[in-house]
Amino acid sequence: MSSPKIRLGQFMVSLAQNCSSISFFILLHYHLPSFDKIIQRVQVEHTISEEITGVDIVQSMIKIASGKTLPELGLTQDKIPEPMGFAMQCRVTTEDPSHDFRPDTGEIVCCQGHI
Repeated sequence: MSSPKIRLGQFMVSLAQNCSSISFFILLHYHLPSFDKIIQRVQVEHTISEEITGVDIVQSMIKIASGKTLPELGLTQDKIPEPMGFAMQCRVTTEDPSHDFRPDTGEIVCCQGHI
């Protein structure tokens, strides 16, 4: 029997045949994926994947839309490079807790919690 990581990878590849990205969470205690959503467009975080794989995702999607296949682009799972280093992207949003956490604007003057 293969490991949960291998099974998860196989599952994600089978789902990803016709979509741009799949979001999921892993329940660490149980090593199980918990599905979040499938998106038919490039997510804003695509630059993270591009940074650590060297694959231009937008260019690849344009070529696929024009009729190229993943194998023709050298983008089969066995040809995608191992991640190079690490990348992280953060989004800062503001919400006003005194107004039911509606979006708000303002200046960040402090940060609480672990970074």
